[in-house]
Amino acid sequence: MRRVTDAAELDGLSRDAGPATMVPKVAYFASTESEVVAAIREAEAAGLPVTPRGGGTGIPTQSVGRGALVIQTDSTAALSGELVTCGPGLVKADLNRYLVQGDRWLPVDPSSYASCTVGGMVANNSSGARSLKYGSTIEYVSGLRVALPGGDAFTAAALPLGDAGSGDQKRQRAVALLTENQKAIAEEAPRVTKNSSGYRLERVVHDGVLDFPRLFVGSEGTLGVTTQATLRVVKRPSWRALFVVDTSLAALDHDVGAFRSLRPAALELVDKSVFRRVGRWDRVAPYSRSDDQYMLFCELDGEGSQGEAMERAGSSQVAGLEPMALSDPADVQSAWEVRNETLSLALEIRDGPRSLAPGVEDLVVPPDKLGELVRLLTGQFESRGLGYILYGHAGDANLHARPLVDGSGQEGKGTMRELMDECFERVWKMGGSMTGEHGDGMLRAGYVERQYPRTYWIMKEIKAIFDPKMVMNPGVKLA
Repeated sequence: MRRVTDAAELDGLSRDAGPATMVPKVAYFASTESEVVAAIREAEAAGLPVTPRGGGTGIPTQSVGRGALVIQTDSTAALSGELVTCGPGLVKADLNRYLVQGDRWLPVDPSSYASCTVGGMVANNSSGARSLKYGSTIEYVSGLRVALPGGDAFTAAALPLGDAGSGDQKRQRAVALLTENQKAIAEEAPRVTKNSSGYRLERVVHDGVLDFPRLFVGSEGTLGVTTQATLRVVKRPSWRALFVVDTSLAALDHDVGAFRSLRPAALELVDKSVFRRVGRWDRVAPYSRSDDQYMLFCELDGEGSQGEAMERAGSSQVAGLEPMALSDPADVQSAWEVRNETLSLALEIRDGPRSLAPGVEDLVVPPDKLGELVRLLTGQFESRGLGYILYGHAGDANLHARPLVDGSGQEGKGTMRELMDECFERVWKMGGSMTGEHGDGMLRAGYVERQYPRTYWIMKEIKAIFDPKMVMNPGVKLA
């Protein structure tokens, strides 16, 4: 294990993709579970909180802290049938390349796949463009090894509900909380296709099973440190096709409805203005055929006949949109690279001291509320005279919207607080969540109780069971 106290190296670990900067006291680069356990014990003995860190791609400030960082370097992968066992430091792009050899695939592919790690994906319940058909990370986690505060490590596995109440005391207490409060948990869960806010209590008990790993998926390093993940993988689709059509926000709800009828793997909204503002219009020009500010990318995939799927699309209401159709794998991949560049290019946009701020950048509502969400966001921004970008996962009604504000001043910070207060309340009334895939982090931790007024106390109890001294990633997830 490499222990880092050098000021310059620690400064380089003081930032992730979120708005806050915190310089840690020490960082541990651990390659094995025993080293992770040793790092946690040493940090606790020194009175330091522990923050797990993956690729540092988290947006709402999740992987920085003033105590001890634990960065895992285990990037191994071993495929066995429909399961792959991974080290938490494995980058998703490297996992993709490894699985190709076995004609397998983990469909969860965040746009940060080139640098995000498996451990971070588990911590965040990452999803991405294809969650519309394939779901989020929580659907693919079969088992976890977890290092807990105090230096214990254990295997989290799914168990028949009748057997789940036996075993260690921590598990017994957690099982009792979840089973006794199942009704309230289910009733308060957002009615969305993806969610990364709070602990995913409603997903743990299902089909007569206590799916214990799911308690840790999306917990953002606040319950323990994942030291190994066993993930379910699927056969790669034999073909992919992509339809691209220009659209406007006024027409978005209609156009998305037309494409949803095809049951696509992905249905993405691209903001063309991002590319124009940073001088990269050449990236979207091959796909743009009008002056509309937005494009929709609709991907179909499958095992059967690609020709039949294309014919079905041609005879559906999509035909009236006159989409560009791409079927060559290289062309489809090139188009997706444009979509995945959106955020990295957007972060270059400046208007004097103003930059694109997170806060309401990951709202998600029930799919039939997409138009209402668009009107909410544009109304909030435009009433304040704020420039903005708007893109994301239109099929899931999960939009990534960012206004241009000066986040360094009190006025800008006040504007973001107002936006978060007003947008979150409206989204909750729609049955939505304040974060579909980015997580709560420090940015939204103070709002989790307001999203879950009836079951927040259960989340606090779960936290106390596994982290009684509150050393794991303080200020993240639960305020």
